[in-house]
Amino acid sequence: MGRWLVNGEAAGVVDIEDRGFAYGDGLFETIAWRQATPRLLDRHLARLTAGCRRLALPVPDAGMIRTQLASLGAGTRNGTAKLIVTRGPGPRGYRPPSLPAPTLAIGFFPAAPGEPRPGAVAVTCTVPASENAVLAGIKKLGRLDNVMAQAQVMAVGADEGIMFGGDGRLVGGTSSNLFLVRAGQLFTPAIGSAGVAGIMRDLVLEIAAGLGIPSVVGRLGTPDLAGAEEMFVTSSLVGIRPVHRLDGRVVGTGPLTARLMQALAEAGVREPGP
Repeated sequence: MGRWLVNGEAAGVVDIEDRGFAYGDGLFETIAWRQATPRLLDRHLARLTAGCRRLALPVPDAGMIRTQLASLGAGTRNGTAKLIVTRGPGPRGYRPPSLPAPTLAIGFFPAAPGEPRPGAVAVTCTVPASENAVLAGIKKLGRLDNVMAQAQVMAVGADEGIMFGGDGRLVGGTSSNLFLVRAGQLFTPAIGSAGVAGIMRDLVLEIAAGLGIPSVVGRLGTPDLAGAEEMFVTSSLVGIRPVHRLDGRVVGTGPLTARLMQALAEAGVREPGP
């Protein structure tokens, strides 16, 4: 069970008229807690701030978030933290309140030290990703397309699902960003009308640039999946996880993926968490 603070109160509750509950009117961040500290917190707070500005939500105080996270995670080396910001309670109907009273919920979930994860078994999903250029990139609430896709993944005993837009364009994993490797180059789908601009995705692209690995961020489809020599997914909680099998086809963990994993570890992102 998680430990929660709602607007700073340990026994706080969320108003039934909260717009996050009614309309998914809000944002969230999922943060790896490793070695008794929130990993890449500055990047998460920057994305949260950008998302709040996109949705015209008041930006929560970063210092307050840091203080509350430290309180919830005190004495714990490994776990997961979650931030949820909503527009708060409001009148019935879609029209947002002119003076919102945002809700800030911060949760912490302790975990034992992890075991090394094998390569992921992935499947392609038939549930399309929701597309909206206004909302693409941010960690918005109301992710029913991902929920439905994950149900497909669970039904076949896989680890991750690969999602497409309605036009067949690759978007990413159900809970991750996707990278493909071909001919020494790194490829990842553009975040233009769907998908999340992942914290780990951005970090991997930065590390690749520093290593002189050419990267292509653009439109990808089924032929790119079929032609990939290596494949991996990224997220804040797993760092880089190689995909060893996609729809029954074996995909090797090659040298470029291994090189990026080593560079990421040297940058402080080691999984499983200590």
